[in-house]
Amino acid sequence: MCSVANLVRAVLIIALLGVPLLVVVEMPRLLDLASSVPAPAPGVTIVTPTPGFSLSDATPTAARGRASTLDQAPPPTLAPPASTATTPPTPRATPTGERIVIANTGGLGAVLRADPVTGRPVAALREQQVLDVLEHRDVPGSGDWLHVRTADGVEGWVTSVVARPVEATPSPPGRG
Repeated sequence: MCSVANLVRAVLIIALLGVPLLVVVEMPRLLDLASSVPAPAPGVTIVTPTPGFSLSDATPTAARGRASTLDQAPPPTLAPPASTATTPPTPRATPTGERIVIANTGGLGAVLRADPVTGRPVAALREQQVLDVLEHRDVPGSGDWLHVRTADGVEGWVTSVVARPVEATPSPPGRG
């Protein structure tokens, strides 16, 4: 009876030690999945709390009162610079010839981001959408990311977890 209790205790200890190891091993995959969640739909409103009060300036100055009278002139505005230098447009990246299709999202699609991993969302990509690959980048801790362009010309980054190569269409028989 004592050996059965010891065996159960040993199995329980091994299981409890295995959980943190499983978390450490699977964390990158979990983060890749979390970063590929699409942005909320256009009709969805995200509510953020507003502060109930705000702190005022703790050091009052004699130069400026807390309220101005109506007959005071507004402060002068800055004039625009005489000439503005225009920066030359940056050349658009050229496709590598590789094409991918968004897959493995369970029909949810993916998020096209301005930069890999934490970049702001640029667009939502639907499942089975075909994209042109512009560049590959290996991001340590986050895996391979692809710089892509949509058919509409929108560019951004998507994780390779949701990207599959486009199947080449076979040529008709009799053609070489």
